Amino acid sequence: MSARRVSISLALLALTACRGDTTPPLYTAAVDTPAPPAAEEAPVAEPGRRLWFARGAGRDAILARERQDHVAAVALLDQVLASPELGPDDRGAAQWLRGLEDLRLQRPAEAAARFAEARSAPALASVSARLRLLEAQAWLDASEPTRALAAVGDLAQGTDNSALVGSAIIITADAKARGDDAPAKGVAAQLYERFLQRPGDSPRRHEVRAKWARLLVASESQDDLRKALALYERLALDVPLSDYGEEALQRIGPLEQRLGIHKSFAEAREAVRQRSLARMRDALARSRFASVIHDADDFLGLPALADGDRCEALFLKGSAIFKQRKRPKSRPVFDQAATACRRAGSGHQDTLVKALYQAGRGRYAEAHYEDAARQFSAIADEFGGHSYADDALVLAGESWAERDDHPRERAAYERVLKDIPAGDMAGEARRRLVVLAFTQDRVADALTLTDEGLASAAKLDLRERAKLHYFRGRALQRQGHTEAAVAAWLDALSVGPLSYAGLQTLSRLRDVGDDALAKGVAVLERESAGVAVQLELPATPAAQRAQLLARLGLGEDAGEELGEAGIAGWPAAAVLVQAGLYAESQRLLGGLGSGWRSSPPVGQLRELWQIAHPLAFGELVRADEAKHQVPPFLAFAIMQTESVFDPGVTSKAGARGLIQLMPATAADLARQAGLADFNPENLYQPALNLELGTRYLGNLVRRYGGEDAAVPLAIPSYNAGAGAVDRWLERRKSWDFDLFIEAIPFDETRAYTQSVLERWLTYRWVHGGQLPAEQRIPYIPLAIPGRSTGV
Repeated sequence: MSARRVSISLALLALTACRGDTTPPLYTAAVDTPAPPAAEEAPVAEPGRRLWFARGAGRDAILARERQDHVAAVALLDQVLASPELGPDDRGAAQWLRGLEDLRLQRPAEAAARFAEARSAPALASVSARLRLLEAQAWLDASEPTRALAAVGDLAQGTDNSALVGSAIIITADAKARGDDAPAKGVAAQLYERFLQRPGDSPRRHEVRAKWARLLVASESQDDLRKALALYERLALDVPLSDYGEEALQRIGPLEQRLGIHKSFAEAREAVRQRSLARMRDALARSRFASVIHDADDFLGLPALADGDRCEALFLKGSAIFKQRKRPKSRPVFDQAATACRRAGSGHQDTLVKALYQAGRGRYAEAHYEDAARQFSAIADEFGGHSYADDALVLAGESWAERDDHPRERAAYERVLKDIPAGDMAGEARRRLVVLAFTQDRVADALTLTDEGLASAAKLDLRERAKLHYFRGRALQRQGHTEAAVAAWLDALSVGPLSYAGLQTLSRLRDVGDDALAKGVAVLERESAGVAVQLELPATPAAQRAQLLARLGLGEDAGEELGEAGIAGWPAAAVLVQAGLYAESQRLLGGLGSGWRSSPPVGQLRELWQIAHPLAFGELVRADEAKHQVPPFLAFAIMQTESVFDPGVTSKAGARGLIQLMPATAADLARQAGLADFNPENLYQPALNLELGTRYLGNLVRRYGGEDAAVPLAIPSYNAGAGAVDRWLERRKSWDFDLFIEAIPFDETRAYTQSVLERWLTYRWVHGGQLPAEQRIPYIPLAIPGRSTGV
């Protein structure tokens, strides 16, 4: 590659006007498919993708690996490697990918040979160190430590803090530790110690501590045994539920006997206390809720337990019950925790406040709304300086709302604005007051609230500001000031052009008429002056290696190179999307704030919006949406919100895969689809997950009428269940649709619904092809659509 700066150009990231664009217009089941690309043009997986193999089986193999279809990937790579015309560089790339498949098939010796051949490809010279490490690890897995040492060579002697050097240190140490040679084992121990002394907090530190401790245990030296004991004690506290933690617990007792350590009763009790609490914390973090409850009960049965320990154990137990969605059952446990925390004194005040708050949520779940409201108010009274005080007042208002005591509801929200205006819940309290004012036909109050909120706009993010402008327009419209309302809605679009409030705004402008909608579309099509797209990578070896790895679909390796080079932000996100590492790209962009969303996707800024909203797994999504009558691009919005495009993710509740399906729900959908061999473990496969998820989504859309207007009801049904949505409809069926969405009782479901709707608008606008603007914009009516009785 050239030493000049490497630019990720518009031609590579947009690809909407060349190389046979495979992004169809806003697609439906009946839409005409685009003409196939010309023979000399390479098909593109999606906008922004440029793979190592431009076409044919090699390209398909990279995409199959991305979809985790490893059977297809193996067959395709074998087809590539069988070609007599294959050049050395392409052969090296194919052998690399095929070697990774051999590792999955537990054929390490075959993989090692492939990695060795790949190293000879001239185009892969810059990443040969990675191939050496892969080869060396494969030889280790094949029980060939001598060949592993030959492959890794002198890489462990590197002095930088790169992950490659770290891996080389571990592989070299592992290989030397495999034999019976005492000096070699001594070198291995030194290498493990050297790894742990490196700066940073490597995710492999626990592995290395365990390996070093195993070597030290074999020694007769008292110093070595003490080091081993310290390593195991650290593992027992840091990762008690991991294999390393379990190993540590088994080794600590025998090591103490060998060292002649005899703990007093108080010392033994303290060790039990620390390890028990560590196990409960670790189990809660791993969502092993039954284990937390069991261990907490055992711990609470210990005699003469201190109030502070009882406070923490009860809070952990209550949290585990709460996270199992058994909120009423968690309430008495949190009450007990609060009692113990009070007795424990000021050192446990934070846990006390949280226990009281969670107990209040339990009372709310028990439908004891007045008791819950009084408890939340009492928290704000007693602990006004705590960060939970304003949260408690908001929930107090929500609890009074369930009692239809709207004066007290209003007073609770107003108290947030009066007493805690700098708190992070001030915007939420104002939003609830605006909704309450509209539902009580206090339009002037709603207008005053929006104006006051906008006066402090510097404290608000763009979504909050856009929503205030939107509701300001609604208030003005209610007062008969249509022209002023349109101006307010255009302000909303200027602040957050493709926000959820922007979607509602465009719908209201459509209600006013074609001219008003045209003005809104003009805002979306207005280029932002003086805004430059910064997507250039420095012309460093690391940046070039990252791009090479991205073209092979090796996203984790590409991300590692970017991290080593300190490349972050949009340039890194673009490379990760290119590699198909969508989840990592999304997480990286999550740290960039939302300021970029204030500029519409026009000109070069369109690149940013495309990177942030990739057409991940696009071939599967398009086919499934058309098959199951899902409105175009809705599955992308759901997938982005549910999993950030991570096929292997599991939620704390147990939902799996891209569209986050619970195994029981997926089993029912599989029966509908006639899949007799359904296995819930296969929900991590994108093809199955998307097939079942879009089937479910299509069912929900049809349940509420089957058009775009049904989507704002289908989305919360997907998150909270259709039964919950039907109950909310029964209670608020006469409300305007925008107010209904703002008043969804579950905070998580309300935020989820608005997030998906925002992303749905964005996907349709950014990727909607050449259709007229009004056809790319979903329409949300003011009247709530009725439920279809035929679904």
